Amino acid sequence: MNNLEILLAHTGFSWTLSKVIPFVLSIMIGLFFSIIFFRRIELLKKFKFIFSFLTFLLPVSLYFAFSPIYKGDFSNDFYSPQLKTEFPSSKKLSVYVLPSCPFCIQATSTLIALMQKNEHINLEIDVLCSNAKEAGKYLNLMKGNGLVKVRIDYPSNLVRHKDLLILTEGQFPTYILSENKKVVKAWHNDTFGVSAMDEIDQFFR
Repeated sequence: MNNLEILLAHTGFSWTLSKVIPFVLSIMIGLFFSIIFFRRIELLKKFKFIFSFLTFLLPVSLYFAFSPIYKGDFSNDFYSPQLKTEFPSSKKLSVYVLPSCPFCIQATSTLIALMQKNEHINLEIDVLCSNAKEAGKYLNLMKGNGLVKVRIDYPSNLVRHKDLLILTEGQFPTYILSENKKVVKAWHNDTFGVSAMDEIDQFFR
């Protein structure tokens, strides 16, 4: 999510619309100027059409270069892990990350944006590491936006390795939505798009 999309979401639009609106606006701007260009510029008709078409494409192309759309951006491809590990009774969003995972670090900006839009989101970041100091980067990035919990790699503190593998399927970051001590839905990073963000936003309303 870029700053414009986050701004739109914080003014009341859904995350999905906030992703779509800038592209729609850039298309409308391109269409507006291409029509003006076609009507006002005196060139051979063939050249007028070519330049008008290029003018139409320019705004959306520039915005796409600034904020490209990836396959998972609109995704909500969740899965439902079956395991005995109990979660809290209250609604909760748990995010499992690794200290050396760049995608996990990048995910913090999305989590902060989610929480700024909806202060009711109950978030916990579980940093799976063998040294508590390695979680410091998450503590600094979140800056009070949600709880960062360090899970030291000891059997007494860490989810059992078998359960953890079932829960995350070995992919990080993994987003777990839970309620009444059970997993409701889970997402991997490449399937956690704006549709999933909208669902989480509504879940905590």
